[in-house]
Amino acid sequence: MSSFDHDKVCERLRLAFQEIISESSGGCSLAIYQDGKPLLSLHGGEASPGRAWEASTPCLIWSASKGVASASILHALQTQGISLETPVSALWPEFASNGKERITLAELLSHRAGLAAIEPQGLGLSITDHQSVAEALASQVSNWVIDGSHAYGARTFGFLLDEILQRIAGKTLGTYWKLVFQDPMALNLWFGLPESLAESAAMVIAPKTPPVPGPFSKAFGDPSSLTRRALSEPGGLLTPSVMNTSEMRKASLPSLGAIATADSLAKFYALLAGNGGGIFQPETLAAMRTTLANGPDRVLIDKTSFSSGFMTNDYGVYGTGKNSFGHPGAGGSLGFADPDLGLGFAFIPSAMHPGALPGYRTQKLVNALYGT
Repeated sequence: MSSFDHDKVCERLRLAFQEIISESSGGCSLAIYQDGKPLLSLHGGEASPGRAWEASTPCLIWSASKGVASASILHALQTQGISLETPVSALWPEFASNGKERITLAELLSHRAGLAAIEPQGLGLSITDHQSVAEALASQVSNWVIDGSHAYGARTFGFLLDEILQRIAGKTLGTYWKLVFQDPMALNLWFGLPESLAESAAMVIAPKTPPVPGPFSKAFGDPSSLTRRALSEPGGLLTPSVMNTSEMRKASLPSLGAIATADSLAKFYALLAGNGGGIFQPETLAAMRTTLANGPDRVLIDKTSFSSGFMTNDYGVYGTGKNSFGHPGAGGSLGFADPDLGLGFAFIPSAMHPGALPGYRTQKLVNALYGT
């Protein structure tokens, strides 16, 4: 995009958003921030049957949580002066078990540490039992011989980040996020929705169509595959009905449990798209957008690219912004930063589409943003 015509961009996005509202069940919200200021904020549909989706309605963002969680740990590492080339075991000694003593923070954050699923299979751990899951990950062998390849840690990633942050900052990831970002920036984005707000969140709706047949759906259908295990360990398959319970809304699940408004997610990504607002140093911002893992993903059975915790744009997930980075969530949620435009984008729907990567609705909005 050679220029950014605010009026034309906003008009394209409004039209695309209205098409999505008319085609979808449930509701959704869309927000764009540029240079730290709101450019567009849209919402529509129902948060739950008979309840309109308001500007303040928060919704589960599934794995879009990972980008926010990654920013939290990168800030903690920056504050402590810890390099990404530091072995994880230097911060978490138990992690050295079973040949993992040389795995670095950079490898772990870019899904190259071989910890996409819990070994041995079938431990039956609860997704809300952080200590047991962290102990299992520290003691296990890697899922494959570390060779530079990567596999998306759909569930395990958040436990790894949370444990490392506790080791270096003495706080859970959810607490760190609240103290450093949520409260100072007045963000409506929670890792664990407060009791008083538990009923305010939009109700997540399961996909109404099956996944498109292909290598990913075939792998997901095999209970022994790394794909299926990564997307169901720990905790089993988490259906929307489970995630809609008050218990799960209040749980702090850094991999997939953040609940947010689109405005707050876009506002945060606008901070990352700019100069970091004095919160992030240039080197930390560079780590967010510098690809470390690229190519076939052993879990998603597709080509993906990751920096230190964020999905980068080597394969066009975020449109034409070559330096864009962020994170998608199952069902269509998406948050990303475009540093070239100083822009933060967030889309959060309640009705899910099949699959872990952005689908038709999300791509319609990204295309409208860039005029492609």
